[in-house]
Amino acid sequence: MKNSEKWMRGLPYVGNKGQKAQQIIDLLPSGGRFIDVFGGGGSISLHACNSGKWDEVIYNDRRKTVVELLKTLLTGNPHLDLTKYVYMTRDEFFDWRDNQPDSIERTLILTVWSFGNGWGTYLWGKKIEKEKLQRTRALFFGDTGTKLDGLYSYAKNETSIAGKYKMFHKWRREEMNIGSRYDLLDQLARLQQLEQLEQLEQLEQRERLEYSTLDYHDLIIQPDDVVYCDPPYVNTGEDYGGWNLSAFYAWLAKCPAKQIYISEYTKLPHTEVAFNLGKKHSLTAVGTRREELLLRYVKQ
Repeated sequence: MKNSEKWMRGLPYVGNKGQKAQQIIDLLPSGGRFIDVFGGGGSISLHACNSGKWDEVIYNDRRKTVVELLKTLLTGNPHLDLTKYVYMTRDEFFDWRDNQPDSIERTLILTVWSFGNGWGTYLWGKKIEKEKLQRTRALFFGDTGTKLDGLYSYAKNETSIAGKYKMFHKWRREEMNIGSRYDLLDQLARLQQLEQLEQLEQLEQRERLEYSTLDYHDLIIQPDDVVYCDPPYVNTGEDYGGWNLSAFYAWLAKCPAKQIYISEYTKLPHTEVAFNLGKKHSLTAVGTRREELLLRYVKQ
C-alpha cells in the first residue's frame, strides 16, 4: 500500500480486513448507497469512500466510542494529541480497562495498548515490558539515565510519531548494529496508523462517509442498497459478547437489500461463494491460516 493510501487501513482493530479490503471493494457491485454493517476499524468503509463506487457510505458499528474515535481522527474535531499515548504502563492500562468509563480516550488506549487489539490484555509480557517502555521513554523524553537516551537527541527534529518511529529503527541499525525486525515498538506502529487518519487531506472522501452506531437489527436498509457484513466468524473460538448466529440468519432472511455480501471462513446457509479471497495473513484462533470467502446471500 502506498503511503498516501495508508489512511484507509482505519483503526487497528480485531478482524480488520487490512490488505483484503481493496480486493473486497473491487469485487462488490457499485450503487447509490453502501452499508458496512459491522464496520469495526473502518477499513472497508474507508476503501469504499475512496473507490467512488457509491454516492454514500454508511460506516456502522454498535460500539459508539469506536465510531466516535474514527470520526474524531478523520475530522480533527476535537483534535487528539496522539503523543500523549506513546507511553503506558501495565498498571495504567488495567486502570483504564477496569475503572474508567467508556470514552474515546479509553477506546484509543485499549486499542493501542492491548495484545492483538483485543482490549483485554496488556500489549507486552512482563519479561519484555520494562525494556520496551524504557526505549519508548528514551525516544520521546530522554530521561532514562541510560545510553538509550541518545535516541532523544537523534530524533528530536522529528515532530510526528511516524518520524520518531522511523528514526528509532535507523538508530538501532546504525548505533547498535542490530536490525529492527524483531524490535518493534508495537504501540508506535499503531499510533502511526492513527496519525495517518489525522493527516487525511482528501475532503471528498471524508464527506462521503456517514457514521452510525446502531445495532444491525435497527439499520434502515433499502432494496437497492449494497450491504456488506463482516460478522464474528463461525467457530473461531472467540467470545463476542452474546453474538447470536441464529438471529443473524433471521436478519439476513428479512433484510430487503437485493445485494448482500458476507465475509466468512465457512459457507453459510443460503449463500454462494462470490469469490475466494485466499488465505488469511495471520493465524486464526485454531492456529491455522484459513481461506477467506466473500459470500453472496441468495434470497429464498
